[in-house]
Amino acid sequence: MPSRASSTPPQIRLQSIYAGSWAIFLLNFMAQENTSSISFDIPSQKAKACVNCRRRKIKCDAVRPKCGQCRRSIGFQDCEYAEQGPTRTEILEEQISILEARIEELEKPMDLRSALVLQNPYTGEGHSASRPAFSRSGSSLHLQSPQLSSGPSTSLTASAPFSEGIPPADLHALIQSFLQHSSQFGFFLNVHNFQEAAAGRNGIRPTAVLLDVVNLWAVHLSGSNDLRVYEASYLSRALRTSVDALSGTHRHNTILHTIQAEVLLSHYFLRNTRFLEGKYHISAAVSLVISSGLHRIRSADSYAARGLLGPAFRRLPPPRDALEENERINGFWTVLTMNNCWTTADGSPSNLSYTVPDARIDTPWPLDIDDADLLEQMLPDCGIGTVTTFLAGLPDNGRSMSALHAKAAILFEQASRLAAQYRSDMTTEQLTQFYGSFNSIDTLIEDFKIRLSTVGSYSPREMFVIHSLVHVARIQLHNPFVVEMDVSRLRVLDSARLIVASLAQVQVNEFVYIDPIMGTLLMATSQVFVAELGRSKRHRPSRSSVSPEERSLISSIETVLAVMTLFGSDCRLMQSQLIAMRRLYQEL
Repeated sequence: MPSRASSTPPQIRLQSIYAGSWAIFLLNFMAQENTSSISFDIPSQKAKACVNCRRRKIKCDAVRPKCGQCRRSIGFQDCEYAEQGPTRTEILEEQISILEARIEELEKPMDLRSALVLQNPYTGEGHSASRPAFSRSGSSLHLQSPQLSSGPSTSLTASAPFSEGIPPADLHALIQSFLQHSSQFGFFLNVHNFQEAAAGRNGIRPTAVLLDVVNLWAVHLSGSNDLRVYEASYLSRALRTSVDALSGTHRHNTILHTIQAEVLLSHYFLRNTRFLEGKYHISAAVSLVISSGLHRIRSADSYAARGLLGPAFRRLPPPRDALEENERINGFWTVLTMNNCWTTADGSPSNLSYTVPDARIDTPWPLDIDDADLLEQMLPDCGIGTVTTFLAGLPDNGRSMSALHAKAAILFEQASRLAAQYRSDMTTEQLTQFYGSFNSIDTLIEDFKIRLSTVGSYSPREMFVIHSLVHVARIQLHNPFVVEMDVSRLRVLDSARLIVASLAQVQVNEFVYIDPIMGTLLMATSQVFVAELGRSKRHRPSRSSVSPEERSLISSIETVLAVMTLFGSDCRLMQSQLIAMRRLYQEL
């Protein structure tokens, strides 16, 4: 889409690139593997030398607690042995690398910070060049966090007391509170099963990394400054554990729980406007689900396990029961949904491709993992091309709320990336191909909206997110044509108004927390109304009074901003987006 020519720093634009990160993953995979199987690094039992001697490549007598070489050295006094776990030096190096990445992100905001950039629907209508949000070349709404002013905040990297400062009973209560809302942050495991296993009453105890990340979220959402002072310690501990999550001997649930931890860490960083780290953990989650073969569960392709990544598909043992298989299926679709939403929101290449043969998705649509009758529902015996079948408009059995969410995210991604391909100087052949794809996605969106109107009584909070994704998908698809075609402008306005109508039908103040992607979707909604209000003002005769249409637009803008204010009180991402939208609104 067009870039914005103004004094505001340029943002990353929506692009139609699907296979970039996937190609990088394959190259890394092939570079690391000399054989046909994936192996995880297991510490050698023969490594007796201390860390310093191994690095200096000198003989070590392995005397504990300090070897002879380190005892005689002036510069190497910290003698440590790696087989005892991560050494203090390695932990510090890991923390330094994280801080260096954070510094790089802050020093290069143009390259690393995220944005959802909607094409300016009123390009060429005489905008003032002094307005940073709408210029002749396009519009951009940035996600980076400006100066926040609502109450005290705790730095996530500041030093804090050790995490054991929170009494276990208090931490347990915080965890229970988090689990009530955990679906909004990508928790795809069965909550009851997780609670039972964590308490040691049933099943295999959750892995250390997952427990540490859940503890981090519990403290993050505590709402208490007295407790959140420990948040930096919990974050440090979770990151240290995640480094070694896949090393050593694997338990049955190691890989699945590591994927869950990566999803939660990604949402944590994105919610706190730390986009570089959030996107890193999205990539890690995608790499794990693909290398573990979670995209080929119940595949009808008998050759699915014989390709380039074939041996990786056998990495996971067979699920112990139907619940675990459903958790694996739900885990894959949760990662796909997260990837589609956030890579589309900032215009970065997707980590998934539906057209690369080894990445084809055969996994059946998910069931709702916490449904009481989950185990009574039947999964298909086998399937092939789940996403491509959906995009072809063919019927399927994806009717659960989780399946609807994944489908909405796919439509959001497909519509946004297709719209980004449009250029006014396309050849006749290119235009024919573009409009064919355009009509196909537009029809899919319309059919999906009809399907949503007939679904059962699902959670209002989850359904509100799903409806918003679909409506913004249509906004994105039609944005390139709103100036030349009234039908597209009216469809964009209609979609934005449907989101506002949804706000009036649900008790938003009872949601407490909501998926962080809603900040981007509400931003896109508000941008439509602001653009239309600006257009109306420019065409209004001088000295005439405000029209009923303008009053309706103002009311819609203020409704959306009120909802963003509600959720922005404890979410830095939503608050930064709210500040950007208020500034845009005030500049009209």
